[in-house]
Amino acid sequence: MRYRKTLPWLVAVACSATFATACSNGAGTGPAAPSTTSAAARSSSASEERNKELVLRLYSEAFNKDKTDVVKELVGSDYVQHDKSVPGGADGQVKQFEDVKAEIPGAVATVKHVAADGDLVAVHWHASATPKNEATGEAKTDLFRVDNGKLVEHWGITQTVPKKTASGNSLFSDVYRYPNGEPTLSEEQEEKNRKFAVEAYRKLSDGDASVIDKSWDPRYYQHNPIAPNGTAPLKRFFEQNAQGTPSPSGTAGGGTRFGKTLADGDLVWVYSSDYVVVDLFRVVDGKIIEHWDVVADGQ
Repeated sequence: MRYRKTLPWLVAVACSATFATACSNGAGTGPAAPSTTSAAARSSSASEERNKELVLRLYSEAFNKDKTDVVKELVGSDYVQHDKSVPGGADGQVKQFEDVKAEIPGAVATVKHVAADGDLVAVHWHASATPKNEATGEAKTDLFRVDNGKLVEHWGITQTVPKKTASGNSLFSDVYRYPNGEPTLSEEQEEKNRKFAVEAYRKLSDGDASVIDKSWDPRYYQHNPIAPNGTAPLKRFFEQNAQGTPSPSGTAGGGTRFGKTLADGDLVWVYSSDYVVVDLFRVVDGKIIEHWDVVADGQ
């Protein structure tokens, strides 16, 4: 297993080895000091939904219909781009999309998960010329900051999709199904889920394997390419590596650093402090039951 010391331990497990369906459910660098808190200023649910709809137009119209004028409409003049391979502003965002299509001829953007929290919108999407085959193309996540109806900041992560996964689940699918239909969560419950998942992840990242029994559902559905379903494999990894392994930050504990964190619906998104990994956790009845991640190629 490859181990990247500056990333959380759970990512060490990961590093071991047509807007086709609107939403199936529901590599940059970080700018400044990372924060474990969600957006400080909470927008109303209506404002967050407007931000979400604005961002989704990038994929349904700009990417899938080649409407570059939409990018210029949505992107602010002071748009900060954290991918150093492209310039800032609308032209940089257009170039990013053009680069994807040059790499994957005929690529279609299929949004799999999207979250709006405060002034941030995160998108987990599949770029592929054969979108019905989720074992093709690239897994991507984009994180945008929205201000006054304009996109003003962007981070992106890209991972090549493997042909197979240890769990048999794709990098994008939703396995867990609510027995009585998916509930609508309040802003307060979303924030409670965010704090719960971030704290559980932090404890696990700092080497506390006991948190798995407390905070993870034993079924734990995995979408990481090399991780099987269930908590037993996760526990074995941590129990085997508990001795003599430095914490992710290289300190003796309490040093795990996350970047932006968001919650929307039953999903909590946790970005690494260097914005090359994002983890998505589904929280149901006070337990983490499902997990996806996007790990930048080369990490």
